[in-house]
Amino acid sequence: MEFEILRYLALKRGNVVSSEELFEKVWKEKYLDNNNTVMVHIRRIREKLKEDSKKPKFIQTVWGVGYKIE
Repeated sequence: MEFEILRYLALKRGNVVSSEELFEKVWKEKYLDNNNTVMVHIRRIREKLKEDSKKPKFIQTVWGVGYKIE
C-alpha cells in the first residue's frame, strides 16, 4: 500500500491529493469520515524515508486539504 500511495502521489506530482482521493484510488474502497488509514501510512513512509515529520522533504502535508509531492 505504501508503494501505491507514493506512486499515486508521484503521478499527481505538484497537485494536492486529498486523503479521500488517495484512499479511494489506492484501496479501491469508499472513504469513511475520520479514517486515519492514509495518515498512518504516510507516517510510515516518512519514517522509512528518514523524513523529519515537522519538516518533510518529500511528502508535504497541506493542512485541511491533503498531501503532495513536488
